[in-house]
Amino acid sequence: MILNTDYDLIIAGGGMVGAALAGALGDTDLRIALLEGAPLERIRPDVEPDMRVSAINRASQRLFAAIGAWEGMTAWRVSPFREMRVWDAAGFGHIHFDSASIGEPLLGWIMENRVVQYALLERVQQFPAVELLCPAELDTAQPVTATGGWQVRLTDGREFTTRLLIGADGALSRVRQQAGIETGGWQYAQKAVVGHVRTAEPHQETAWQRFLPTGPLAFLPLHDGRCSIVWTTTPEQADALLALTEADFAQALTNAFGQRLGAIIEVGQRGAFSLRLQHSYSYVKPGLALIGDAAHVVHPLAGQGVNLGLLDAATLAEVILDAV
Repeated sequence: MILNTDYDLIIAGGGMVGAALAGALGDTDLRIALLEGAPLERIRPDVEPDMRVSAINRASQRLFAAIGAWEGMTAWRVSPFREMRVWDAAGFGHIHFDSASIGEPLLGWIMENRVVQYALLERVQQFPAVELLCPAELDTAQPVTATGGWQVRLTDGREFTTRLLIGADGALSRVRQQAGIETGGWQYAQKAVVGHVRTAEPHQETAWQRFLPTGPLAFLPLHDGRCSIVWTTTPEQADALLALTEADFAQALTNAFGQRLGAIIEVGQRGAFSLRLQHSYSYVKPGLALIGDAAHVVHPLAGQGVNLGLLDAATLAEVILDAV
């Protein structure tokens, strides 16, 4: 059955950025639909930490707190980091950042993507203004000339009209494709190997990064004393690393990191993903806006991709609130 319902905003994509936008606008009289493709039970954090983590800065944390989602995140797993140590493989270049030197208690937090997303989705469901449609995915979108809005059709056949359509649906954004917005960029000749490991020495609430000839290797502190690793390297080496036994991978990782935290004594699940740069030639069209990875995808080197997307959400929320 086709159900016709009008919204002020439809946000396609209930990931961290889309859910944050819904939360930032939740305490309004707007009618907001948030579309999330995965069932909530699949998003709920597991006992084992998610392999994908983000370095959340203080601006993003303030946004989560303003939305009312921060307490939900800390109820799961949050790991602060107070220092950063970065050096190159040759050993000559070294950078050290310490939160104490700027009078701050910490530099940021290492957080599992799933923890952030789930806490945000839990929070937005408490706002009467927001209707979470989950699972739901956008199929087509067409502009409505008479109103300046958009008509969208979901993959399950439901149809809605909205005054403003937001594409927060990631690098392969369906909203961006339907709007005819092109992108530029390139595929890096790199993959990122990710996973969790335990080191012989404590991580000291420090984010560590060593630059190797093939790319950076990061050790990020987790709440339980383990580290989340992001090993950026060639696709060939990444595939070879995934094929190693746990013992051989631990030895390769220990050697690559220069034993800065001693030997790797425990290896968890591993995975890898390709890296690319992508930038939309336009972020907006009449009645439509792109945020997060739908608008821009950057290299994870500095860990700023999610923070940039959250800044998109906060900025767009301000613009919308000024207009209503």
